Amino acid sequence: MNQVDLSVIPPTARLLGYAGVLPFAALALAHVFGNAAISGHALRSFLAYSAVILSFLGGIRWGVATRFEPSQAGALVISVLPGLWAFACLLWPDPGVAVWGLLLGFMTLGMADWLRPAPGSAAWMIGLRVRLSFAVVACHVVLIVSLIAS
Repeated sequence: MNQVDLSVIPPTARLLGYAGVLPFAALALAHVFGNAAISGHALRSFLAYSAVILSFLGGIRWGVATRFEPSQAGALVISVLPGLWAFACLLWPDPGVAVWGLLLGFMTLGMADWLRPAPGSAAWMIGLRVRLSFAVVACHVVLIVSLIAS
């Protein structure tokens, strides 16, 4: 009988997860190495993409929480916080503060997914989320250092 290791990340999930990091890296590098016009556009694009992905991660928690009957009210509340936080960061007038805020959002949600994964999440999700969170946080740090240096 074949046993399936539920902690092994499915190849498609791994590929799509890491592909989702590419815009973070490309936009951070475009901000660092681009001229003023490219750098400004890259920063705005980075903020928008960051907010979308943070909201998406909250959506994952929403989807998992709704699998239970009755739905877990606390889990549902927690699942909408990343989207609200991301939206607030987008509204912030200083893009440097917005990047810091989004970084904090990814770090907080990454820690939550690691230490307190949504009940019912796939076993492999924790490992993937931790790796992706480190990569996304690193991209935010590159952008922050670039903003400080300029």
